[in-house]
Amino acid sequence: MRPGVAARITVMTNHNRTFNGVVDSVGSGVLPEGGSVIERLPLIQKSINWVHVSQRFPVKIAVSDPDPELFRMGASASAVLQP
Repeated sequence: MRPGVAARITVMTNHNRTFNGVVDSVGSGVLPEGGSVIERLPLIQKSINWVHVSQRFPVKIAVSDPDPELFRMGASASAVLQP
């Protein structure tokens, strides 16, 4: 995973629409819940039991032509990176 990789995004509120995007940046690390504070590392709260959260890294994807009705603050989405 690296900047410039193409992505297909689906917003959880409407699985029938997909959007194109490009990976903008990949975080270099995360701070696991209960870890020591390290400057500039985002704190990841454990919210799903089956995800090993300390291996989850923040990835920014620039979405081409996002629908403002679907891309709302706090909305969940999934992305599939294209090879």
